[in-house]
Amino acid sequence: MARAEPPIDTASRALEWVRRRDPGLGAEVFVFQGMSRSVELREGRLETTQEAGEEGMSLRLLRDGRMAFAFSGETSPRSWPALYEMARAQLPMAEPDPCRVLPGPGPHRAPKGLASSLFDPALFAVPLQERVPGLREVHDRAMSADPRVGKVLRIGYEESEGEMAVASTAGVRTSERGTSCSVGLSVLAGSGGDLQVGTAYRTARLAKELDIGRVAGEAVSRAVPLLGSRKLPTRRRAVLFDPWVAGEVLELLAGPMSAEAVQRGKSLLKGKLGRRVASEKVTFVDDPQLPGGAASARFDDEGVPTRYKRMVDRGILKDYFFDSYTARRDGRESNGCAGRAGFKGLPGATFSNFYLEPGALSRDKLLAGTRDGLLVFEVMGMHTADPISGEISVGVSGVAVRDGEVAHGVRGALLSGDLLGLLDRVDAVADDLVFYGSLAAPTFRVADVVIA
Repeated sequence: MARAEPPIDTASRALEWVRRRDPGLGAEVFVFQGMSRSVELREGRLETTQEAGEEGMSLRLLRDGRMAFAFSGETSPRSWPALYEMARAQLPMAEPDPCRVLPGPGPHRAPKGLASSLFDPALFAVPLQERVPGLREVHDRAMSADPRVGKVLRIGYEESEGEMAVASTAGVRTSERGTSCSVGLSVLAGSGGDLQVGTAYRTARLAKELDIGRVAGEAVSRAVPLLGSRKLPTRRRAVLFDPWVAGEVLELLAGPMSAEAVQRGKSLLKGKLGRRVASEKVTFVDDPQLPGGAASARFDDEGVPTRYKRMVDRGILKDYFFDSYTARRDGRESNGCAGRAGFKGLPGATFSNFYLEPGALSRDKLLAGTRDGLLVFEVMGMHTADPISGEISVGVSGVAVRDGEVAHGVRGALLSGDLLGLLDRVDAVADDLVFYGSLAAPTFRVADVVIA
């Protein structure tokens, strides 16, 4: 990625410029530079190729508990005066808050070798067109996987590279550089007039770790078993969540784990720290130092060192996600969970690589031990769940499991309950942990759920 200078140098120079304008002002400069490119085939034909770049910077100013924020899509010195004036004009109007402070640098805890697992110089080293033959091979593999596969609707590949930096008057000077690549595939399967779509997706930080061939089989396995689907009679049965959809359950839980949501009274986990919120078979981990993790970083987006955290340990809620502001409100230190929606957003408490810790049971044994269940491949409407009550009423599809065997496809089923109730009834967790982006879970089973 071509650049005039590293983002950390730009951030440091901009910070010194602000300091000279007003030495008594607290200031933080955030700089981002990145680029991405992608190629897509539809029904085997090259459809689109795209390349794009982005850069920008933001400025936070603080004085006497008042905070101002502004951003710009330009990082050159000619943009600094306007950015500074835009932010400074807000300060007199901002409400004072003693918890608005900039975090200082902390001890570096990242394991050796983490940075090299996050950046791949091989990406962007070859022309994008050279990725097409590999995609065509995956297309052919999906078409030959099962005679009921009629089309590969689309297959796409994307790679990106980015670098961010933070410099502040509190002494922070950090930068993070990373790459990612991903492949996605959708197939159409049919039989007797019944049509089903199956989708698969994989991502990795390094090109050598992206198994593009595997998505063909995964997409087919999510389409073909649903052919000839039928309804299940309404009753209580076990529900097994495939790793493909388990991430949606984790995302629903991660939001209420934000200290900001808790402090605003918008979380079903408010007041539950140190209490049981799930089965003892459930341990949720947030690990921003996971080698090759999609959200791994040595520092968070405020420059605070990241750390491994067991958020729920054998069913007991142990922690929330804190940035510097929410931590100060609770009279504690940040646990390195500040994230931003790019240079245009303020930092806020969020998760990194968040996953359900795998068990010792294989998926096959988990299925074999299920007398009457539903293995869920797709969830519709999880975003409608109430983050305060945890109430869930969502459509699901998958395959029925009877006496340890897959029986038939199921569509149009309704799963109802509440999130903490479901987590409390987790009675088995498999060992097949799969990351889709920054969320991951193995197959896990929830006992005694009403499926209509």
